[in-house]
Amino acid sequence: MNKEFVSARLQFVTMDPETELKTSLSLSDLIEEAAAEDVNAIKTALQAVLDDPIETSTATVTYAFA
Repeated sequence: MNKEFVSARLQFVTMDPETELKTSLSLSDLIEEAAAEDVNAIKTALQAVLDDPIETSTATVTYAFA
């Protein structure tokens, strides 16, 4: 069985501490093996321009098996 990389994306979730409203931001076209340091740099850069704190960061990687 072969495993083939299809896609990957990052998702960041912010939460307004006053209203507890959550908002998500997704970035597609992530490379298959993004380094944790690079993902953290993106998170830090986004946090600098967002009003609410980033609560969670996740990466979703999709593979096809044939």
